[in-house]
Amino acid sequence: MECPVCGGDCIRPAEELTRGLEERYAPCPDCRDTVLPKTAPPAFTRQPPCSCGRRPLDEIVADIWTIMAETGDLAPDDPLMNAGVPLIDPGCVLEAPPHVGKDGLVFLSKKVTTASADRIIAEVAEVKGVVRDFGGVPGLKDIGGEWHTHELLAGCDVRANIFETENAPVVTYLQQSVFHIEFPRAFDPKIINTSMQTLMHGPEVFFDACCGAGRLTLAAAQYGIPQVVMNDAWYGAAYWAAVNLEVNRTMLGLETVDYFFSYDECRTTPVRREPVQIAEANGPETAFAVWQGDFRLIGPHLPDGHLLTVLDLFGKEEHERMEREQEDLRQRIGGIVFIP
Repeated sequence: MECPVCGGDCIRPAEELTRGLEERYAPCPDCRDTVLPKTAPPAFTRQPPCSCGRRPLDEIVADIWTIMAETGDLAPDDPLMNAGVPLIDPGCVLEAPPHVGKDGLVFLSKKVTTASADRIIAEVAEVKGVVRDFGGVPGLKDIGGEWHTHELLAGCDVRANIFETENAPVVTYLQQSVFHIEFPRAFDPKIINTSMQTLMHGPEVFFDACCGAGRLTLAAAQYGIPQVVMNDAWYGAAYWAAVNLEVNRTMLGLETVDYFFSYDECRTTPVRREPVQIAEANGPETAFAVWQGDFRLIGPHLPDGHLLTVLDLFGKEEHERMEREQEDLRQRIGGIVFIP
């Protein structure tokens, strides 16, 4: 499908993205194995990619550091780690430092400027997008609160993550400048808990109240739930959750995915309280609906049937608040509500 950020072919079906994943970041026999100290300036002379077209991640970050030092974004004695955070595309569980090819990562930095970002995109082939990190977590903590984004300075910052589940891997795409960092781990307790709850309760309706990009929904939906509702008050989450139904449509058995709003239209209302349906998807045995709004108000839009709700809120360290939100939602919509 066409990327809503750059218009390119950044977004591919899950089965295509996961094919050959084991070899994607592994070095070939001719690859260099460069590991640089992260707490010192890089002492490294740039070398061309290997014949396989990839380079060790530390070499790529050293190139970025050099450009930022030349433009004055970094001081000559700044350590390598001060340049920023490289996020590989697609993100997946790694057993060793990755070797990355063309357009293989998005770079986040608190110090990068537009001048450096333009040079990085032009001179470092492995970087597909450069994002200025303004601090804070992109998105929304709660309705009525502040919301934040970072800024895409150059290129395209759409990237994917591949999460392993008990069944098939699930793929979630997102735009990194409007989304908190998610990165796959070998052990994902939220996915495991969600899968266990789904198997235990066998719901007819599954409701992901704060769905983000949709990884928990996608994990649960593999167990054949007839009706699935995804919701998030943040536009970036709701829209990309819809995209990720399309990306995983083969695994989910979907025949159609229909959008009711474009990404540009969603951007005009970053946060919604009153629910608005963003998309729907249907297959012979399942139906999905994606909403943007306050999860507390979604009740009238939920289908009838035995209901299981996952409530994955920010701020889980606030235990009393979590318990209140869980019980309040249970009173509003009924069924079983769990926090993963």
